[in-house]
Amino acid sequence: MSEKRKFLLRTVPLLVVGLLLFLLYLVIFVDIPEMINVIQQVDLFIYSLAAVALLSDTALFALAWQYLLIPLSVKVPMKKTFLYVWIGVFTDLLIPAESVSGDIVKVYLMSKEPNVNPGKVAASLVGLRILAAITTVATLSISFLVLLMLDYSISGVMVQILFAVTVMSALAFVLLVVFCFKESWTERFIYSLMNFIEWISRGRLKLGHFQTKISDGLKVFYQSLRIFSSKPIRLIPPIILYVSAWSISTGIVFIVFTAVGYSDPGGPFILLLKTVVVYTLLMAIKSVPIGIPAEVGIPEIFMTMSFILFGIPEEISAAVTVLTRILTMWLRFLIGFVAVQWLGIKNFIGSENIVKAKDKIRDIR
Repeated sequence: MSEKRKFLLRTVPLLVVGLLLFLLYLVIFVDIPEMINVIQQVDLFIYSLAAVALLSDTALFALAWQYLLIPLSVKVPMKKTFLYVWIGVFTDLLIPAESVSGDIVKVYLMSKEPNVNPGKVAASLVGLRILAAITTVATLSISFLVLLMLDYSISGVMVQILFAVTVMSALAFVLLVVFCFKESWTERFIYSLMNFIEWISRGRLKLGHFQTKISDGLKVFYQSLRIFSSKPIRLIPPIILYVSAWSISTGIVFIVFTAVGYSDPGGPFILLLKTVVVYTLLMAIKSVPIGIPAEVGIPEIFMTMSFILFGIPEEISAAVTVLTRILTMWLRFLIGFVAVQWLGIKNFIGSENIVKAKDKIRDIR
């Protein structure tokens, strides 16, 4: 059986099961005719603005990555960086529970460019991860505090979810920073992990010959991080671009609510806070490799339930979730697929290339 067929047999059933779970949820908890009625009344012009926001968000993210690559002397045309970002998006959407798969692929593709060291590319992506962690914790904390200051009544369940995800995101950020500044700890952790893998495999996997490559890769990686810390002013443009991308991204759901004509009793500002909190929670959970187990089904159920916990009617919550996921899942998937074909990568996912990509990332960790 070919690798591509094996991959499809593993992935497609998860997508189908996810869709069935969401449909089952809708049948049990939502008035489907009312939901369809809400969708039919959507303002297509306003909804198209959400699609424009999605494209703008990705463009700004790619530009932020480009500005992180410049201090590291990684000279890659912007159009290729943009292309690799979309291919990374496609990979993350296609491979369930693998929030790092897109980064692996981006390292692999970028390192194929002339005179590009994978360790430098990995350092730039870690920089983006740190920005993501800081932005997530700050967004959740500030939104939660503002809601409390406005004396807005929040469901006890939502408070618990907010607290748990914020704490987990903060711990993930601290752990990431520790490994960024403690090279010896990182090296010991990687070697311990290698020994554990060899022990689990009962000696069938011999990873000792990777030690030299890993050591060289780590040196380049930490040299790259020191370049960032030596001149922090270089980080101002990518920070501004990333925060701008994040702001646009979190505003997509609010635009969709506007497109269906929903008016929150608390006013537009309260609705904006609700959408920011729910979208940020979903992104935070999905950023953990062991978080959301699939890209279809669980996220939709989580979004719908979260909106309902915020007091939004079931049919509105479900309709907005469906319309949002058409953009954030299926439109992104389509554009990512086109990007893969444009680059000329045939059978990219599930082929030997993904194995090589994982080998690359192991070498630089």
